Amino acid sequence: MNILLADTQTVGELEDTIFEMTQNSPVSALVTLANRGTANTMNYRFQQLVAGIWLDLASLGDLDNLNGTLSPGQVKAVLVASAYPQVQLVGNASGGTELEFGVTRYYPRADGAPLPILSL
Repeated sequence: MNILLADTQTVGELEDTIFEMTQNSPVSALVTLANRGTANTMNYRFQQLVAGIWLDLASLGDLDNLNGTLSPGQVKAVLVASAYPQVQLVGNASGGTELEFGVTRYYPRADGAPLPILSL
């Protein structure tokens, strides 16, 4: 089964959590980010929860996509993969902006089983 979630969120000047993905297995998702604001650039970082501490996923390699910026009107697709079951997106935008995001992930589901969304 493929799970698709689309939403928007106001991103303020102070870095804060935009969303968190929690599941009972490693995270693997395609995340689309779109800065729908007209004036302000947005900074963002994907993080994974390791032994109770949020660590940047960018430290594992892909700096341009897992830790970056979005100019007004810019859209970016990011493959987010972690061996851990909790991943979050944090961000901020000087002056604020509106972020539109989509999350697509595959989830194995047995016949008749409940439909999982993004968290347990």
